[in-house]
Amino acid sequence: MRMLAILGLFAVGAAVPAQSADFDSLDRNGDGYLSRVEIAVVPDIARRFAVFDTDKDRRLSREEYAAARDENERRAVQDAATTARVREALNAARGIPTTAISIETFEGEVQLTGFVPAPDLASRAGRITAGVSGVRMVHNNLVVRQR
Repeated sequence: MRMLAILGLFAVGAAVPAQSADFDSLDRNGDGYLSRVEIAVVPDIARRFAVFDTDKDRRLSREEYAAARDENERRAVQDAATTARVREALNAARGIPTTAISIETFEGEVQLTGFVPAPDLASRAGRITAGVSGVRMVHNNLVVRQR
């Protein structure tokens, strides 16, 4: 655990210069701000542009962009942890073929895809997933396929 914290600090320290270079490459017109058009190549930020535009001037400053990147990184870590907790809960359940189930998480919404041999297993996997900490919504796209 301590090693992960140390690696995290190195990653954050290395990300600051990268964010600046990243900002400069995105700022195509060189005005020191990112418009909706310029940020469109970063879908996670473009999708929530209005949230990150804290001063509501319809463009992102260097500071707003850095805050958006930081928030996206935190969200990605939280989503990865949620995915791991869901995988662990499904692995602990008897009879659910976890190797045939894909789990994806975005902002606490978990999507289950794959195949199960019976309808009750698909339903059970959805209920187990819904009970996991950090899950806001479950999109259960499990398909029943007889072997």
